[in-house]
Amino acid sequence: MEIFGLNNVHYDCNSEFPFDQLNESLFIEKVFNGLSHQMGSHFNNYDFYVFSCFKSKVHPKSLNENTGNKKILIYLSDESGRDPASYLPYYHAIFKQYIGKTSASRPIFPLQLGYVKGVPGFESKPINERKHNVFFRGNLNSNRINFYRAFSRLKYFLPTRELIHRAEYIWALLKMKNNFSRFFSDSIIIFNHSFKSGYSLDQYGKILSESKIVLCPMGFNRTECFRHYEAMRAGCIVISEKLPDTEFYNNSPIIQINNWDEGLKIVDNLLKDPDRMHKLQTQIINWWNEKCSEKATAEYISGALEELHKVPSKISSYVI
Repeated sequence: MEIFGLNNVHYDCNSEFPFDQLNESLFIEKVFNGLSHQMGSHFNNYDFYVFSCFKSKVHPKSLNENTGNKKILIYLSDESGRDPASYLPYYHAIFKQYIGKTSASRPIFPLQLGYVKGVPGFESKPINERKHNVFFRGNLNSNRINFYRAFSRLKYFLPTRELIHRAEYIWALLKMKNNFSRFFSDSIIIFNHSFKSGYSLDQYGKILSESKIVLCPMGFNRTECFRHYEAMRAGCIVISEKLPDTEFYNNSPIIQINNWDEGLKIVDNLLKDPDRMHKLQTQIINWWNEKCSEKATAEYISGALEELHKVPSKISSYVI
């Protein structure tokens, strides 16, 4: 199925969900609009296949497509982080979310996540004019038990993530307490029972734009999640657990921590240092624009394909 009005960009029909239901559909659309302009006439030398799937036994139908152009796979949604190397004989290059650093000898490239469609962006407000010091609102999944414990006065009595994963325990924690907004002054820290069950997307985007520091605990399966990119786009300082070894995070102004006791101490120190927060915000905005925005992503894909064109010997053993 052709998408974006571009006859060489297709949504693979073996994808699990309709394209317009994907969280990142708007981000990907804007990336391709930029990519078609960025690459000029060279864009038409490729056929791009967008594939969204997290089931290991479902494979792109485009494996067997042959149009005469070089085939590029844009692989979304697989939070397991599986290595797509088995697909290399069928594609000129693969760009995949949720993978870490890849070998320079293989045409497999990590792809940033973007933001959830429907979360609005706003003009970035200076950090000192924002009304929320710290913001987190999200699902309490099993990977966030230790994050929850960091806020609780009972944390030394609560089992850690490593000891318990049962849904009943998570529900009991939420019933006991789900709102820790008073942990820091003028802040919003609330745990939900499921994904997208808190604020509306409009409300969420607005609060991001009014927040100084956004906390980004691990998602359902991987550390990186849409919140990282939504917060960067909004010009927020981002504090996160350790992120994959890729160019989107290495040397970035995202503050990466070993545990949330450490993370909350960093928050406390930042709130006492407005000059450092101002510098971090400037760095975050620049990082989003230069590394992670729709325009930057289009330039990243275009640059990777250009390098493959210059050094075809690196991929000759994979391409048919």
